Amino acid sequence: MPAEHSTDHSAKIITTIWSGEATDSALLDALQKYQETFAGHAYRGYNEIVDFGAAGSFKLTVAGIRSIAQLAVKTDVDGARSKLAVVVSQPVAYGLGRMYETYRSLLPGGKDVSVFKSYAEALRWIEEP
Repeated sequence: MPAEHSTDHSAKIITTIWSGEATDSALLDALQKYQETFAGHAYRGYNEIVDFGAAGSFKLTVAGIRSIAQLAVKTDVDGARSKLAVVVSQPVAYGLGRMYETYRSLLPGGKDVSVFKSYAEALRWIEEP
């Protein structure tokens, strides 16, 4: 599977490392499985880091990114603000990440989304109060 998850319960952070090709269908499928695994009150308020640094390539469409944002917002918990950091290393992926950030910001939900070029930057932002 291209998405590997780990959870740091003490820091309340779920980290996903993506490897392989990032396509609309692969991301939608992975997001649905992620939601089945992590939906629930046990993870309420957890921050998330999704690291695409090991992704081989990106074949995403505008419609696909919009669909991913619409699916993702369905499991946001009302009243529980949390952060989602997207880490990318390729210039094209940075643009796609910013597009996702924009779509998520237009939808009602409980996540602040930001895109970073390094895991260290993302973690600093996640840990900010």
